[in-house]
Amino acid sequence: MLHNLKINNYALINNLNINFSKGFTVISGDTGSGKSIILDAISILLGKRLDKSNFNNKKCVIEAEFIISKNIESYFIDNNLDFDENTILRREININGKNRAFINDTPVSISLLSEFSALIIEIHAQHENLLIKTPDKQLLIIDKIANNTDLRLNHNNLFDSYMSILNDQKNFNKQNVLNTDDYNLLNFHYKEINNADIQINELEDLENKINTLQNIHEISEISHTSYSLLSDENLIIDNLNQVKKILSKFEKFKDLNLRINANLIDLIDISSDLKNIIDNLSENNNDLDSLSNRLNIINNILSKHKVNTIENLFEFRDSIKKNINLYENFEIEKTKILNKIDKSYSLLKISAKALTNSRLKVVPKFEKEIKILLNSLAMPHAEFKICIKESDTISKNGIDNIKFQFSSNRGITVQDIDKVASGGEISRLMLALKYKVSTYDGIETLIFDEIDTGVSGKIASYMGDLMLEISKKTQLISVTHLPQIASKSNDHLKVSKIIDNDETNTEIKLLNKSERILEIAKLLSGKTISEAAITNAKELLNQ
Repeated sequence: MLHNLKINNYALINNLNINFSKGFTVISGDTGSGKSIILDAISILLGKRLDKSNFNNKKCVIEAEFIISKNIESYFIDNNLDFDENTILRREININGKNRAFINDTPVSISLLSEFSALIIEIHAQHENLLIKTPDKQLLIIDKIANNTDLRLNHNNLFDSYMSILNDQKNFNKQNVLNTDDYNLLNFHYKEINNADIQINELEDLENKINTLQNIHEISEISHTSYSLLSDENLIIDNLNQVKKILSKFEKFKDLNLRINANLIDLIDISSDLKNIIDNLSENNNDLDSLSNRLNIINNILSKHKVNTIENLFEFRDSIKKNINLYENFEIEKTKILNKIDKSYSLLKISAKALTNSRLKVVPKFEKEIKILLNSLAMPHAEFKICIKESDTISKNGIDNIKFQFSSNRGITVQDIDKVASGGEISRLMLALKYKVSTYDGIETLIFDEIDTGVSGKIASYMGDLMLEISKKTQLISVTHLPQIASKSNDHLKVSKIIDNDETNTEIKLLNKSERILEIAKLLSGKTISEAAITNAKELLNQ
């Protein structure tokens, strides 16, 4: 249950601190006094989107303390939160518009705050009397009665998976852009590149070899001259060997002898390498044309496909291969995707059917319970039916088309509620539905924002009786203008708009018995409170 509410710096509220008790509490006040602002602040605390127009240049803090039961302790464990039977929710909105949310002083996301609050409190806003006429809202009510939370979650996951596969199919079909001519052309390009048998470093090697052959005469002359100087008449190596032999006679020349020996080895290697160069030059003297042709082939292929390097050419070749494979394997891949779609759809249909069966099981009992409640709300001949028919398509809600049907008079066939129910009838039906749903979904606090719209007199009194009945199991807070309902409550809070020093502020006060009599009398007679209204107010409170 909601135990305490604090609101600082929100719209017309500077500082509000109010305690709530168990049972039935009503909130009344003049039009424009700020009742809706208080409910809106609670909605923001529970995760509603922010409306910047309701914030001034001060930090806004909305905080509520709830006394909760242990049966939702597992939620705290699953989300790594500290459990406390006195749990505090807080939302802070800074001057710059940034906001933070907390559960028991642990920072949480707004979505988590909203998800948690849905377990303990529900606000019935004024527009929800109209929402009850929509199929999605009607299905949600039935699913709460049938306790279909797990079934809906499983179906939603399967539906998301199915839609994802359909999206994959759509993207796959988009990739199949090749016609036969495009395929033949790409296939030709792919074979041309592969048949060229280009190696990754071949271009650089070819350019080096061609450069060598283009300067072969000068290179040959340098090589022959160098080789002759080392190996022929100059006798450099022979002379070094002679020096080595002479120095070896004494230990003193050991280091010099080692250095000469190392140089001899290098000179012999150099001489051998020069000889190899000379031999290779004579063998490759006729290779220039073939190497130039090879270079032209590679450059033509690079130019043809508008790439600068062999690496880029290979990337282009691989992309061609992907398109070729897609074309050649399209029917195989298409069949695989279609099989995945069929399997996913079969699972989705099973889950949808499970939802349907669960819904149909609870319908007869639920219809009977609502009819009994409508009878207690002065509609003795009311009929309430739920029509569930299978749709041609599966949605996130299942495969059911649902219609709440209603008739308030004897002998009148039930029709869809959006066609026959008046405002007062919808209010009573909504109250009956809320009463039954609250007994099934474990909500500990219900807040009604003028759910009694369109009713008066005895009907209002009957609605007050039912609200009082609801409050025996679920804390009920109701904003009302009706004295018949206000008189049924355990506590009565009055909202007022106070003007002080040219500032307007909303205040809320728990009324004592005498103040409550005056407030109910005011609801009965308007601004001018008559003695008759006071007498009537006392009678209402004593009922």
